[in-house]
Amino acid sequence: MSNKKVARRYSLALFELTEEMKLTAKVVKDFTDLAKSIEKSKDLKLLLKTPIINSSKKGKVLEALFKGKLQDLTFKFIALITKKERENVLYDIAKDFIDLVNEKHGIVEAKIKTAVEISEKDKKQLVVKLSQYTGKEIHADFAVDKTIQGGFVAQVKDNIIDASILRQLQLLREQFIKGTFNN
Repeated sequence: MSNKKVARRYSLALFELTEEMKLTAKVVKDFTDLAKSIEKSKDLKLLLKTPIINSSKKGKVLEALFKGKLQDLTFKFIALITKKERENVLYDIAKDFIDLVNEKHGIVEAKIKTAVEISEKDKKQLVVKLSQYTGKEIHADFAVDKTIQGGFVAQVKDNIIDASILRQLQLLREQFIKGTFNN
């Protein structure tokens, strides 16, 4: 069974429990922090993936790192995952749980790149436009990428909205090559 399927099974079960206990928002925050920790720490990522270290030792490391820093329910869930020897999919479960909660609440994550840093007002306007385009609430992560030369590139789920100057120049070049350029 693929990691995504395993992650979805665990995250669905956890979602139902957190909704019942009214702890969903707190567990989302815990999993967001956990996912960031795993992304930032090469050692933690390797620890969770390696089959050489047994699950009980991994559980002790996770306990030392996260006990008292996460909701009790989140920590018990991590302990269960470790007991079931599924710690190698912990990151996938965390990301899938966040995605599932966002799905259920009509929220979409967007990664937006601009050529230069833009003002908060411009960020809000761009988020509003993307919300209108998708019909969902947008939670945006902005980054600067000078290679796009101007405009923006937004990734919303699997969709890429490329409104960069670089892309416009590429399209213009293609039109010139085809001889279909219109004034």
